[in-house]
Amino acid sequence: MTRWILRFLLIASLLTAAWVWWGVLRMRPAVEARRVSDELVDEAQAASARGDRQTSKELIDEALQTDRENPRAHRELAMHLITENRRDQALKELQYVAETRTDDSGAARELAALFWTMGDKENAIRWLREAVRRDPKNGLALVELAQCLLESGDAAGAVGAAEDAVTLYPRWQSAWLALGFVKRESGDLEGAKEALDEALQLLPDDVDTLLAAADVAYGLNQIEAATGYARRAVAADPQYATAWFVLAHLLQVAGEGTEAQDALRRARSLGAVPTEQPQQPPRPIR
Repeated sequence: MTRWILRFLLIASLLTAAWVWWGVLRMRPAVEARRVSDELVDEAQAASARGDRQTSKELIDEALQTDRENPRAHRELAMHLITENRRDQALKELQYVAETRTDDSGAARELAALFWTMGDKENAIRWLREAVRRDPKNGLALVELAQCLLESGDAAGAVGAAEDAVTLYPRWQSAWLALGFVKRESGDLEGAKEALDEALQLLPDDVDTLLAAADVAYGLNQIEAATGYARRAVAADPQYATAWFVLAHLLQVAGEGTEAQDALRRARSLGAVPTEQPQQPPRPIR
């Protein structure tokens, strides 16, 4: 009886080994095709970096002929299609990548970005949520989700996403800046000012943050503080016309007419600005 059991186990082991080797041999061509396809994608990316887009596209076509299922090749093809303004085709390629690489948060973000540029806010937000689900520590996805939720009208959701970003990365200036923007737009000016001041602790000379802080302080009727932020903005970037224009308006409000006119002349010398001062400082959008 023991002899039969041992013989059975030996036969079973041999069959298992044969099955494994058959599987390895069967998969070898696919593995080799993926390796060659990946090498072609690497060469295509290098060609793109050199500015040789024609060669890059030809290499991507070859990579897909070698391995039609290679998500890296599909992604690079999508980048070419976006450049050629063939966004519908690019969308199909990026959907393939995002659905194939189910743990790739970056692929979900790229698909969301394309949906957003095409005006499909619902799918953009859905894929940004998916990016966060795939990688809960993806700060970029959280910040982008906050911005998209805000623009789609979900201010509470936007604040929540931005707060998650600053909780994860309290030393990341962009997260605090995003929180400041979404709180400003949601009407929480005090919260916005606190968030923007946190951002300025990390990057004191960031002009966009300084002008956003000036706007918030103006909204809180803190004219002196708003003027201070604007002064810091023009000191940080003396060639930024909008910063001078904001400063001119705030100085006028503060009763500093002569200095306001000097700042306004400087703004006009640097770029096209309105000829009449607005009721509030323009938003700091470059």
